[in-house]
Amino acid sequence: MSLSTRRRRGARIVAAVALALGVTVASAGGQPASAASSGFIAAPNGMVGVSETITINAPKAVGQVVTIGLQLGAAAQTLQTTIGSGGFGAVTWTPTGAGTWTINGLGSIASLGSTTAAIAPMPTYTVLLAQSALQQNASNSLLAGVVAPIGSLAPTGSVTLQTGGSGNALVSAQLTGAFGGTTATATIPWTPTAGGPFALQASYNPASGGQVASTSPISQPVISTGVTTVSVRWPTNLYVGTPTVLQAVLGSGIPDGSASFYFDNVGVSGSVRTVNGVATFQWTPPTSGVHTIAVNYSGGTPNSAGTFPFSGSASQVVQIQGARPMDNLTVDPPTQPVWSIAQPIVMTAGTTVTLVGASQSGTPVVFSEQGPCVIAGAVLTALSPGQCQVTAISPGNATLTPGSETYTITVNKAPKKKKK
Repeated sequence: MSLSTRRRRGARIVAAVALALGVTVASAGGQPASAASSGFIAAPNGMVGVSETITINAPKAVGQVVTIGLQLGAAAQTLQTTIGSGGFGAVTWTPTGAGTWTINGLGSIASLGSTTAAIAPMPTYTVLLAQSALQQNASNSLLAGVVAPIGSLAPTGSVTLQTGGSGNALVSAQLTGAFGGTTATATIPWTPTAGGPFALQASYNPASGGQVASTSPISQPVISTGVTTVSVRWPTNLYVGTPTVLQAVLGSGIPDGSASFYFDNVGVSGSVRTVNGVATFQWTPPTSGVHTIAVNYSGGTPNSAGTFPFSGSASQVVQIQGARPMDNLTVDPPTQPVWSIAQPIVMTAGTTVTLVGASQSGTPVVFSEQGPCVIAGAVLTALSPGQCQVTAISPGNATLTPGSETYTITVNKAPKKKKK
């Protein structure tokens, strides 16, 4: 909400809004105080790792720095903002835990009482990168990535390597690395004792209730008794336009060197150094269909002619799927028709509507707003005439990109009451 809009609100609208929000306000003596004089705190329901705006109306604290406290069990923090000349302030908050947070006014705004916000855990999806060839009776390292599709917090916890389909646990490893801000990785050592194709999956075990567990698609490497000089490591599912990671993995005892990556016999990378037997290249599939990914490796100390004593190549046929579509959202308030971004949505100042969203992916939908409106929990309140923009977002999943829709709400002036 803009400060200029807030300055135009009168005490009558503030009182109506506080009552509509159901905000608990109390005087210094612990008894309910006038909503018009005390104001309110409003926080939308949200999701772990996704920033949101908490609105504070404190007409008696204009020009002051005010503090709110946020608590969920043992987790607690405070945030501050300055109350503008219109009596409003706002703070940005990124929830770190799932559950119902209590938000209290502190110090000079203790009379505002408290409100709550229900915070959903962040959905995740897990990817297993397994090299095409594993060595029997030797320690092989595989890579798992766990993705939080939106927000700013990477998943924490561990990953269990398990047999594909049956889910029998083989070995676990902690998430310790990262690819980008919201993708955590774990290197999983595994010593297979049997040869032949072997179906594998990675299962994510969250460290807390802040993220949702997930399991990767099945990978099926081939286990052999011989040492493979180099092999390709890749994720089972590849999508046009979605960045991914390709790796060249050296066999047991093969010295570090460098590797180059190829797509359908065309080089897509320069020379990439191997570190602890692995060369990593971030790549975005350009087209769908059946294609070949290949790596060329050379390593060791070259002789006087520049020839490396170790070299090898490997290739892998892959099926690249089309671009991931965006998660489809539906906003269907119980007292209004289903919202459309192309249809007028009209409210009257001082009225409310409950925001109810659903997504094709099945992941939660969270809301934010701009303009002369405010969201408390799941309730949108129109504060004063003008236009509000309500944005609905969902994280999507492994096959759907995050969804987002912004709806424009026209807020009309409340009709004047007839004089008796």
